[in-house]
Amino acid sequence: MPQPAGHPESVNSIARRGKAIGAIHDGVFPILVHESVLEEILAYSEQDVDRELGGFLTGAVFGGERKHVEISHFLPAVDAHSKAASLTFTHDTWAAMTREVGERYPEDVIAGWQHTHPGFGVFLSGYDLFIHRHFFNEPWQIAMVVDPREREFGFFQWRGDQIVDCGFVCVK
Repeated sequence: MPQPAGHPESVNSIARRGKAIGAIHDGVFPILVHESVLEEILAYSEQDVDRELGGFLTGAVFGGERKHVEISHFLPAVDAHSKAASLTFTHDTWAAMTREVGERYPEDVIAGWQHTHPGFGVFLSGYDLFIHRHFFNEPWQIAMVVDPREREFGFFQWRGDQIVDCGFVCVK
């Protein structure tokens, strides 16, 4: 598992300086999201309320007693094929993301992905579950869905072999 240098703060100490939103399950990697990144994702998601948009969540993963995943950057997907009810990450999308993470955030890991469901609600479709199971299958990798029309969003994470909706901690 990727480990950044230094000693991470405990989840409890981070939660004290942030705001816990929703149910944070026991035995999983709690999700910590920087407020500025959350605002960036929501603003990006509202750029097109007729087609699905998406991107990648990067940051750090901490293990041991202090395990958590921290989302510190968002990268919009480039060269993705976008329709009203689908989004496809192409080979060029993956290559551009890998290159950009390596250049801009070399210490980060790909912590997950984000996409929109304009007017359809916050859930993972069968196709979304396929993507998550095959491309984001580490126990700490997450998915985020935004419905920009309803101004709702949610996170999903691995809980054993299941992908479940979950809460998160928003930190400044």
